[in-house]
Amino acid sequence: MRWDRGENTTGHMLDGMHMKIRTEADIYMALSTVRRLMKELGFSELHQQKVLVTVSELTRNVLDHAGANGVFGCEVLDGRGIRVRVTDRGPGIENVTRALEGKKSPHSHGLGLGLAGVKRLMDECTIETSTGGTSVVATKWNS
Repeated sequence: MRWDRGENTTGHMLDGMHMKIRTEADIYMALSTVRRLMKELGFSELHQQKVLVTVSELTRNVLDHAGANGVFGCEVLDGRGIRVRVTDRGPGIENVTRALEGKKSPHSHGLGLGLAGVKRLMDECTIETSTGGTSVVATKWNS
């Protein structure tokens, strides 16, 4: 498991890191890192749990739906927020609207509530998907 400092789209260094998601152990490393960052930022237990559920759901999707071929990243925003990003090289989400409504895809093996739950738990959530993969970015502010 290796954490690397990331760069944003303008090439500037972020106060964050990223790692490949290939195994269960990678999910646990991602959860541990996010938990540590949120404690340092003074997030409440409730907000910590919301973010940890989000990280768990999104990284689990990489293993279950994208052939264990994805990247998890997190960054601290202005010392008062945390943004998580999970990007994969899977087949994409067949119907994003349906997934965000919590309606299960006929090809899904799970309950189909993961992305809808992420959207409800986080303050901001964007999803980009195509047949070449999916990227989910979710932010939680320490309020």
